[in-house]
Amino acid sequence: MKRTAIWVAVAVSLLVSPGLRAQDSAKASTSEANPPEHFYRLNFTLEEINDAGKVDNSRSYIAMIVTGRPGGQQIRTGSRIPIATGTASGSTQFQYLDLGVNFDVRQVKDVGDKVSFNLSAEVSSLAQEQHLVAGSPVGDPVIRQNRWDSVVLIPVGKPTVVFSADDLDSKGKMQVELTATRME
Repeated sequence: MKRTAIWVAVAVSLLVSPGLRAQDSAKASTSEANPPEHFYRLNFTLEEINDAGKVDNSRSYIAMIVTGRPGGQQIRTGSRIPIATGTASGSTQFQYLDLGVNFDVRQVKDVGDKVSFNLSAEVSSLAQEQHLVAGSPVGDPVIRQNRWDSVVLIPVGKPTVVFSADDLDSKGKMQVELTATRME
């Protein structure tokens, strides 16, 4: 009697096991295909550091992002600067340049206790120094640009320098520090 009960239990477990394994496999593939979404607040800090290592200028930008969704987040801030390109019919012709700070965040995903995404950053401005003749600027304006594009992996809650570049006109540098805070 005991042997029969054991054989029945073994037979039932063998018959039920493949069904359970298939359900577990289906759940695993579904959870991998649709991982849970997490929201993060990104705090970008753009710093201009002088040759003595002191911060001369600091600006902050904040954006919200979410993991697992197509698309991304953009930050655009700056000015449209008119540049004289010539004259026609007695009037001056202008071309406008967009100068300022741009951040693009794409392909956000969780990687353990870190967050990963593709980050593009561009900082552009007019150069301060220009040639003066009789007190008026002469010649074409000089545009300063810093551009970065990379996949970054940053720890959640810890400020991390993701981009840094030396200033070409001085011994200073510009850097982008980023902090990701998970929103519950």
